[in-house]
Amino acid sequence: MKKYERFIWISLTVFLLFLGIFGFLVKNANASIGDAEQKLKRKLSTVFSIIERDYIDFEKIDENKLISGALDGLLKALNDPHTSYLSEEYWKQLSTTSSGTYGGVGMHISQKNDLIIVIAPMEGTPAYKKGIKAGDYILSVDGKSLKGVSTDEAANMLRGPAGTIVKVEILSGDITYTLEITRANIVLPTVKYSLINNKYGYLRITEFSGTTAEKVDKALKDFNDKNVQGIIVDLRYNPGGLLSSVIEISDYFLKDGIIVSTVGREENVVNKAKFFTTLIKDDVPLIVLIDSGSASASEIFAGAMKDNNRAILIGEKSYGKGSVQSIYQLDINEGFKLTIAKYYTPSGVSIEGVGITPDINVKDPELTDEEKLVLKRIYTDKAIDKILEGKKNLDDAKLNGLVTELQNSGYKLNTRSLKKLIKNAAEIDKEEKDIFDLEYDLQLKKAIEVLDNHYLEFKDKKFILNNKAKGE
Repeated sequence: MKKYERFIWISLTVFLLFLGIFGFLVKNANASIGDAEQKLKRKLSTVFSIIERDYIDFEKIDENKLISGALDGLLKALNDPHTSYLSEEYWKQLSTTSSGTYGGVGMHISQKNDLIIVIAPMEGTPAYKKGIKAGDYILSVDGKSLKGVSTDEAANMLRGPAGTIVKVEILSGDITYTLEITRANIVLPTVKYSLINNKYGYLRITEFSGTTAEKVDKALKDFNDKNVQGIIVDLRYNPGGLLSSVIEISDYFLKDGIIVSTVGREENVVNKAKFFTTLIKDDVPLIVLIDSGSASASEIFAGAMKDNNRAILIGEKSYGKGSVQSIYQLDINEGFKLTIAKYYTPSGVSIEGVGITPDINVKDPELTDEEKLVLKRIYTDKAIDKILEGKKNLDDAKLNGLVTELQNSGYKLNTRSLKKLIKNAAEIDKEEKDIFDLEYDLQLKKAIEVLDNHYLEFKDKKFILNNKAKGE
C-alpha cells in the first residue's frame, strides 16, 4: 500500500496545485466551483485506486506518465486550442528556442478543428522556401497522422538535427501533396531593417520577443538620422509574441491614445500611449503590411495604428487571434499554458476568429485548379531540386532559362510563380539574403506606390487616404 499511498498523494498534490492556481484567478467564484473541486478529487482518487488494485501490469506503470496524462486530458477538455499541458520535452525546447537557434523546418503552427494549421512559416527557412503558406494544414509528419495531436507534439515531430530530412504531408486549399524538407538550424532574428529607394524606412518584425523593442528602437533612430520620408512596418508572417513587447513598440509611434485593452476574469487593463516614449514624429507617413499569418501581437500593433489613424494597413486580412495566454510551472520541467484574457483594439473590437481587414487589400494571384495540380506534380517529382543540382549564383537570365526548361518539360505553371519557386529554393543556402524583393512583393510595391504618389494625407494629426488612392 505504500506505493499506492505515494501515488495518490503525488497525484492529489499536482491537482491541488493546479486547482490552487486556478482558484487564485477566480477567487470570487461561487460555491459550485468548490463542489466541482471535491468531485474532481473524489473521482480521481477512485480511478487511481481501481488502477492500483486491478490493472494487470500496474508494476510497470510510470506514475509520472499517469499524472501527466490526467493533466493533459483536463486541459484538453477546455476545448481551447491555445490552452495546453506543457511536458518535460516542451521545457527543453523552450530552453533551446530561447537561445536563438534550433534544428527544424521553421514554421509557427496551431491547432484548428483537431488538425494542425500553419500560422506562418518563418521567413527564409526551409518551410518558407518550400512554399508552405499561412492557412495550410499539416496532415502528417513522416507518415504519422497529426489528427488529434497537440501543437507541442507536432512541433517536436517537425524538429530535429540540421541536415536530416522530414516528410511533411500538406493540405493547401483542396490539394494534398507531400514535401521532403531538409531541416536546418533555425536562427530567430526578430528585426530586420533597411532603406528603400534611399527615402523610405523598411522595418521587418518577425516576432515580438523580449529583445525586439530594443532592436526596433535602434532601427527607428537610424531612420530618424536619415530623415526618411515614410516608414513601412512589415508584420506579414509574424505570429505574435509578448504583449509587453508590442505595447512598448506601439508606443514608439503614438503620442497618445489607447494601444490595447485586455479583459480577464477579474481585471481589465487599458494600455495607453505615452508622449515621452514616442520616437517617430506624428507627421511621418506610416504603412503597416499584414497578411493571414499576422497574428496576436501583430494584430495588436496593426489595430492600434489603424484605430488611432496613425497608419493605413495594406495586404490581406490578419489571422484573428485575440486571446492572451499565461504559462504556469508545476514542477522543474512541467507546466501548462492557459488562456487568461482577451484583448480588444482601441475601437473596442475583439478580433478573435475574425482578424483585421486592411485599408487596401492586395493579394498574390491565385493559382487555377490546373496550376495547383501542376504545383503538386512539381513537388512530387522534386522538379525544382533536380533542376538546381550543381547550379549556383543564378542571375536573372539563368533563372528565366530554368523557368523555360521546366515549362518545356511539361510543368505548365505561370512564369511568375515558377520563377519565384526556383529563386526561393536557390536562396536556401545563401548567407546574405535580401530583406525585401520588389520584383515579386506586390504588397510592398503597393505601399511604395502610396508613399510615392502622396496618397496619405495628414489632417488634424491623423493620416487618411485621399481620393486619388480610392480612384476618385
